[in-house]
Formats: sequence, C-alpha cells, structure tokens
Amino acid sequence: MSKANLFAATLALFLLATVSVAADNAAGADKSKAANAATVSPQSVVYDAASAFEFLKSLTGEWERSGDEHDHGGKSQSVAFRETAAGSAVMETIFAGEPMEMISMYHMDGDKLLLTHYCALQNAPVMRFEKSDRPGEIKFVFHGGTNFDPQVDAHVHEGVMRIKDANTLESSFVGYTGGKPDQRPHGVLKRKPAKATK
Repeated sequence: MSKANLFAATLALFLLATVSVAADNAAGADKSKAANAATVSPQSVVYDAASAFEFLKSLTGEWERSGDEHDHGGKSQSVAFRETAAGSAVMETIFAGEPMEMISMYHMDGDKLLLTHYCALQNAPVMRFEKSDRPGEIKFVFHGGTNFDPQVDAHVHEGVMRIKDANTLESSFVGYTGGKPDQRPHGVLKRKPAKATK
C-alpha cells in the first residue's frame, strides 16, 4: 500500500472514530438532560414543543377524569395515554370501548408539536402547541383539520393542559360552533395507581 493510500485510510478511520465519539458524547448529553428534566417538578417547567412532547410521553398509563360532563355523553371517566409508533406519537383514548370513543394523537412535525383529535363528531381538528410564559402550561391553538368547516361546524378549537404535579393535570379545551366559542369543558385528570403484578 502506498503512503498516500495508507494516509487516506488512516485519515478515514480517524474521522470515523471522531464522529463516533461525538455521537456518543451527544447521546450522553441528551441522557443527562433527560435525567435532569426528570428531577424537575413538571409544574415548574416553561415548556417548548420538544419538552412538552417528552412530558406527554410521561403520561403513559391509566387516568381518572373528574369535572364537567362531556357533551358527547360517554359514561367512562377513564383516560389512557400510551406511546406508539416507536415513540414518535402519544395516543390519548377517552370512552374506550364505547360508541363515543375518541382518540387524540400527539406528535412532532419537525419542530412543531401537533395534536389531532379524532372526534365523535366525525371530524379531526388539528391543534398546534404554542409556547406559554406560564410554568406547567401546555397550550394548543387551532391549526386546521379535516371534515369540517371551522366557520360553521362544531369542533374542538383550542385548549390548555395545566400540570399540577406528575400525577395531576387540569384540562380545559374550547369547542367552537359557527366560528365562535360555545363550550368550555374543564376536567381534572388523576393518574391511577399502577396495578400490582402477580
């Protein structure tokens, strides 16, 4: 092997090792950030889109809702959150197994956090995370949707989750009809204790 070829091969190996070490360091920094975030009280954080999504992932499990009756009349007060699609989305299910079962999907679109609500009204409004100055607040604003005219049809338009602690959330979403707010259901979600394994 000529000196030039040997030098090129050595340089390529060095660059590969450098990239590998840099990637390992970046992964370690990300893990360190995640560990630090885990020790911070979630109600004290001013969220951006990425940290709000990570918090939503932490909701995985079963929750009990209390507060205003839902206008679609489901009987169950249970709410379930779970990660899906290899951790790229969070699915929230209300009224599971009932005719009025509804799903909300949270996912990142580049640097935006989106919420799509698959409603019993048979429409799918999309809301986008908007940063709030209030610690512990995750705010969503209208971003479009499918199968409805927002100036005419009833749909959920915007809302806020207020984090009280790691196991308690307040949820206030606003329904619109005729292009104007007409419903403001408010609820409190409490995490159910994990079931003991046998």
